[in-house]
Amino acid sequence: MCGRFEQHVARMRAWTQLLDDWPGSVVDRHNICPTQSAATFDAEGYRERHWSLIPRWARDPKLKFATFNARGETLADKNTFRGAWQHSQRCVVPASGYFEWTGPKGNKQCHYVTSGDEAGLALAGLWECWQRADATVHSFTIVTVAAAEHISWLHHRMPLMLRPDQLDTWLTGAPEHANELIRAAEAPQLSVRPVAHPNATAPPDSTED
Repeated sequence: MCGRFEQHVARMRAWTQLLDDWPGSVVDRHNICPTQSAATFDAEGYRERHWSLIPRWARDPKLKFATFNARGETLADKNTFRGAWQHSQRCVVPASGYFEWTGPKGNKQCHYVTSGDEAGLALAGLWECWQRADATVHSFTIVTVAAAEHISWLHHRMPLMLRPDQLDTWLTGAPEHANELIRAAEAPQLSVRPVAHPNATAPPDSTED
């Protein structure tokens, strides 16, 4: 699962240089929570989006279920994400790292996860554009897959993390080619360390994950 992450610009430099149209005005964001804004890239470039996907058919943007994560194996089946998947509305979410929790409720330990070389991560996502009358909300979800063996102790799910050579396929490839990235998902060498993070309380479970 991925319920909190950060975008520290200097620590994402390896990824932002590979993505077009990265604006110099983007500031560091720590402990990004579902429903907050984050920097994303789609096939056309940079866009700020609301984290928790709002499907086009929703009557209003305040959903009664969590959509900040989307299970990669069922994107084509889940009503919430099927439209975005069928229309190849895929995006990349650059992240300097994400947070995960272990332990019993009420006494959970926060862990910070980033790439082993601390160059940042490229998380796979889906985007949507919800419109009603004069209101427009650009939103996204982070795609998750079964956790790689070396981090499965942390959580049984992990965000789909893309390599540099996979970015173009995820952003512009046909759904069947993007689906191959999900099927063959692997985690890079990761650094996981316990942190004292009083502002990063454990997120609620995603009903889609």
